[in-house]
Amino acid sequence: MGLTFLRLLLLPVFIWLLLADVPVDQSAGRPHKYAALAVFAVMAITDKLDGYLARRLNQASKLGALLDPVADKLLVAASLVLLSSPAVAGGLWAIPIPVVVIVYAKDVLLGVGTIVLLVLRGKVSIKPRLAGKLGTAIQLALVMATILADDLYRIHPGVVSPLLKSLWWATAVVACVAAVDYVVQGVRQLQTEADAEKN
Repeated sequence: MGLTFLRLLLLPVFIWLLLADVPVDQSAGRPHKYAALAVFAVMAITDKLDGYLARRLNQASKLGALLDPVADKLLVAASLVLLSSPAVAGGLWAIPIPVVVIVYAKDVLLGVGTIVLLVLRGKVSIKPRLAGKLGTAIQLALVMATILADDLYRIHPGVVSPLLKSLWWATAVVACVAAVDYVVQGVRQLQTEADAEKN
């Protein structure tokens, strides 16, 4: 759980580093973006390490189980919103607003579904799903690719645009698949509880 708190503490540092070069003089470069990328990488790595250690050492806690996804959502949400701004991401590389809206809509749907299950059944079971894990991985890749887009463009000008567009599409599509998957799981939980009450 200590690593979860570390991610929460690093989040404002990451946000400050991303915003430190705004408004940016294109000729001056972006001296803080590598530090922002490093902090982001640390946060992403500690997320995986936190889950691994909790399982390995059998130190999972209810508070940790609650805070861990919150830290993940805050990291991804802050990153996508900030990098949807041309001033932050660079005019050509900003993440399209519809992509951000789709990711947020999925999270809102998950939150509403959780509340509905709690109200109707008094409990809810939210387990990591393949689509959710894949979506998080793609979103992390999108954030890193967007931060490094200017550098990638200087190395391979023809690669950056197709890469980012592929990640935009992948992020949106996987978020939609994850949303449908969560709805199916929620409906199954309602049906299971209803069947249990009948028996």
